[in-house]
Amino acid sequence: MRVLIAEDDPVSRLMLQATLRKCGHDAVVACDGREALSILEQDAAPELAILDWMMPEMDGPEVCRRIRQNSTSSPVYIILLTAKSQRGDLIVGLGAGADDYIPKPFNHQELYARLQIGFRVADLQRKLADRVNDLEIALMRLGRAQQARKLEALGQMASGIAHEINTPTQYIGDNVRFLQDSWTELRPFLECQADNADLDYLIREVPKAIDESLQGIQKVGKIVRAMRDFAHPPSENKVHTDINHAVLTTITVATNEWKYVADIETSLDPQLPRTPCFPGEIQQVLLNLLVNAAQAIADSEQNGVIRVATSTQTDSIEIRVSDSGRGIPREHREKVFEPFFTTKDVGEGTGQGLAVAYSVIVHQHNGKIWFDSESGKGTTFYIRLPIDGIGFGKNEYEEAHFVR
Repeated sequence: MRVLIAEDDPVSRLMLQATLRKCGHDAVVACDGREALSILEQDAAPELAILDWMMPEMDGPEVCRRIRQNSTSSPVYIILLTAKSQRGDLIVGLGAGADDYIPKPFNHQELYARLQIGFRVADLQRKLADRVNDLEIALMRLGRAQQARKLEALGQMASGIAHEINTPTQYIGDNVRFLQDSWTELRPFLECQADNADLDYLIREVPKAIDESLQGIQKVGKIVRAMRDFAHPPSENKVHTDINHAVLTTITVATNEWKYVADIETSLDPQLPRTPCFPGEIQQVLLNLLVNAAQAIADSEQNGVIRVATSTQTDSIEIRVSDSGRGIPREHREKVFEPFFTTKDVGEGTGQGLAVAYSVIVHQHNGKIWFDSESGKGTTFYIRLPIDGIGFGKNEYEEAHFVR
């Protein structure tokens, strides 16, 4: 185990290092409080720290206080090394976040015994963190499985509805086009009937009614095709997909979510290459982002704009979904991709949408997803999918999570 020794006195530092070597542990050395804090805030920080109370730059209790206030810091067991013996001083040190203390000058046997306690606690903390991580992964997989079953059932239903709608739509369209052709033939005879106000009205309005009917049928057909595409059964292997078509299909399917609160603007790269992906999963991610964007604008209590854009990068394609809502509150930005995190009331959201999006993009497609949010101006989510389908290498959460 790596142990931090923060001690400005070189003699005490050497003695502590010798004790740790006897215990079979590696020492990381800091000569002042600020250096100690810097080491403890690193990603691979030591799991146990021995901090001298009185140090240059920053004292031991202040280092404790800052580490405990930093929610992103790794768990660390802290022992204060102090010449202070007053009960009030010790209470201050423990209140700052220390787990134990050793009086100066220290007894080697006592130091060894207290280190053993620290090692046991640090080991338990590590095991607990591993269990929590395993539980989070299991919960995410469960959520994804539930989501997949729900989507499969919805897909089957949507496919059935699309089929049922498609048949009557076809013969309605055929009949309206028959009426349009027939009207073209009848119109010259009707125009010969002079001074008939009713006929004049029909001559003006019937073509408009036929055109509007045909436009409505075309819109229904577009929705039916979008439902059928969206309900397409998931593939076991990645297929080269027209992402622009997936975007347009998803926008159509999500119409009921955004049409009352926002206008949609698209800027799709016509040269966007077909990209290897799981089309159903990508469409689900886009749907989640569009629904979130619509809800963000609805929360702002005024109509807004949702912008969807695609572009070609050097080794990837990029999708951007922007909204003009209130933005993501700063205190929530570090948690948006966490499973089950939601700001909605109970029963209104599961907190799985963005967690599933992150899993689909990063884990299934070796891509990247992040966002940029500004209070009062809105949020933009970015997705990068590798054109070669291989990926960008390391994909840590911090690398894919940019906020302002």
